[in-house]
Amino acid sequence: MTTLIKFAEELKRKRESLEITINEIYEKTRIDKKYIEAIEQGDFTIMPDVYMRAFIRKYAEAINSNPDEIIKRYDAAAKGKNFDEIEIVDEKLPTNTIDYPDVDKNLSFESSRQNDLPDRKINPLIIAAFGVSILLVGLFYFLVIYPDSNEIIVETNVEEILEKRNLENTANRFELNETAQQNATNSDTTKVENDSLTLRIKVIDSSWFRIKIDKTKDAEFTLSANKTKILRAKSKFDLLVGNSGGIELFLNGNKLEFNGIKGKRQNFSVDLQGISYPDVKNDLENE
Repeated sequence: MTTLIKFAEELKRKRESLEITINEIYEKTRIDKKYIEAIEQGDFTIMPDVYMRAFIRKYAEAINSNPDEIIKRYDAAAKGKNFDEIEIVDEKLPTNTIDYPDVDKNLSFESSRQNDLPDRKINPLIIAAFGVSILLVGLFYFLVIYPDSNEIIVETNVEEILEKRNLENTANRFELNETAQQNATNSDTTKVENDSLTLRIKVIDSSWFRIKIDKTKDAEFTLSANKTKILRAKSKFDLLVGNSGGIELFLNGNKLEFNGIKGKRQNFSVDLQGISYPDVKNDLENE
């Protein structure tokens, strides 16, 4: 048994001991159940390490464990080291109680202290100014802030955060706003300047991608379900796709017959001839 599998089994035992279900972790973290199951099975290669570490942190929080300690144990396990020496500190509310002093024992002290204090008179102008300030703050809240307080705030899940960060770091060639995507979809068969290939990726289930265009331009990103990505090249796309069964591909407006497998990685190339599957791992797999 490898150290990573042992590490994964300990996480699962901790979850089960707290009677927390995978559905409950999904509700807390919004991590797809297949990734939660992969963590508990010790399959940490289903996606790049930077995303997997983010998911492990969210998983740790969901089972009331310190995410920093869990990541230390994960790093040790990944190196084949004994991670049992790293202590896991459960994140629970402190149970310390506060002992309040006996009030009766301090009555004489408080009485004498009050007697020693000189009589102080509060200026009525200060009281009036304080009251006016409170009134102005209340009016500002109800007239300016409160009318807009019915705005709905939507929480962003882990995958969307990761996707946004990767899209911001991707070259401008890979970035399209909604209007541009719609226009590109309606004109897939039209050549754009010198590019002769237009590849549209339709995501059915969350997947991550590593893509090389014309063997020169590289990009890596994650797309959640119901997202669409459009890429252009002069002659060839080289792709490495995680959860390859969760996507559909369209080349110059025509749907490609792609043999992806759900939950598995797949390497392949796309050119004017269609899809080709290399016999050995390509450069994207080795990177």
